[in-house]
Amino acid sequence: MYIALTQALMREEPLNFDEESMKALETLMEVAVYLKESGILDLLRIVAERSSELLALIGNDPAIHRASALADGATRGITRLKPEEMVAAKQNIEKLTECTLRSIAAVDPAEAKPVGLLGMLGALRDRDVQRGLGLLLAIAKNLGACTAAKKQA
Repeated sequence: MYIALTQALMREEPLNFDEESMKALETLMEVAVYLKESGILDLLRIVAERSSELLALIGNDPAIHRASALADGATRGITRLKPEEMVAAKQNIEKLTECTLRSIAAVDPAEAKPVGLLGMLGALRDRDVQRGLGLLLAIAKNLGACTAAKKQA
């Protein structure tokens, strides 16, 4: 359809759309209206108009370079996992991300009270605190074992 449309426009011929082409054009217009209403179309226009400026800005931003280096390191680590480890890691990341964000959302950092050694010991009676610490200790144990194995290799 695109080639036919381009050729027709270049020859300045009247456009003759079949039913399928009309449906595609209608869908395209619906998408364009959605993009305009959501503000995405304006953003895309700005990106297109200033693409060279944006690329220069991104290319010279040290934070982008650091993030890229971290992503590269994470990617290299991921490639060393067995498929079943990757599946388990993905599932755990989903669960932990949800739980972590819910936990952060439920707490106002400004209202957190200082806790001393006795307060920590008292908190250990709470089943949820025990479960959280158990999770952290299990991760710490596996992390320690993995780093020790990397040191020997």
